[in-house]
Amino acid sequence: MARGELFVALLCLCLAGLATSAAGARKMVGVYELRRGDFSVKITNWGAIVMSVVLPDSKGFPGAVDAYVTYRLSSPYTLGVHMNATALDKATPVNFLLHAYWNLGGHGSGDVLGHTLKLFASRHTVLDDELLPSSGRVEPVAGTPLDFRKPTAIGARIRKVMGGRIVGYDANYVIDGEGMRPVAVARDGASGRKLELWANQPTMQLYTGNWLNNTKGKDGEVYNQYGGFCLETMGYVDAVNHPEFPSQTLRPGQVYRHDMVFKFSF
Repeated sequence: MARGELFVALLCLCLAGLATSAAGARKMVGVYELRRGDFSVKITNWGAIVMSVVLPDSKGFPGAVDAYVTYRLSSPYTLGVHMNATALDKATPVNFLLHAYWNLGGHGSGDVLGHTLKLFASRHTVLDDELLPSSGRVEPVAGTPLDFRKPTAIGARIRKVMGGRIVGYDANYVIDGEGMRPVAVARDGASGRKLELWANQPTMQLYTGNWLNNTKGKDGEVYNQYGGFCLETMGYVDAVNHPEFPSQTLRPGQVYRHDMVFKFSF
């Protein structure tokens, strides 16, 4: 979410005796943050310096949005998810996604490392350790562990991938083509179930449940690392800070439409 920021720095404020103790040992420098709603102030204990003052400006974000989601069983074993939003009063960023975990083996069946996955994506956005596209680079998946252009077991190369600061996939793919088109196909050999995903968004985040750790689920089941995977179609990540990416800013009167179709078979 973008906010206008006002920074106030006092560069030459030094108070004798605060930086050192009577014994001459240097004190630890810390930062204290005061926050109330969208107004925050950071102050250091070294000279009581005001480091920053952050508050919104009169422009932009976010504006009021009328949003709704429709779930529809459009045919046997097909689930449609349709997200719509309209900006009501001013321009505002809109980028919705569905954070559903899938395990085609069924509830309590273990991890998804044996599932095969095919992605209709030949490129990915390069993410940093905070999972943000700070460089703005989009690179080919060919020759990397991110390449799922051919059906490949999720666990085949997972040990070569860091999803932030932990092993596993948390990667953003640029889907080939435009409009409503195939995004992913996943299969579980044990159950025989197959999932096809179609969507109209430009990118998709693949997440493999890297941070699941003794997470309690229904019927007393416990989910551990790699217990499910997510296929999260969306617009470009952090597009508001990257003019090289297609805009995710919705203007008043414009309508945002995000359509997904999950087709199951067995």
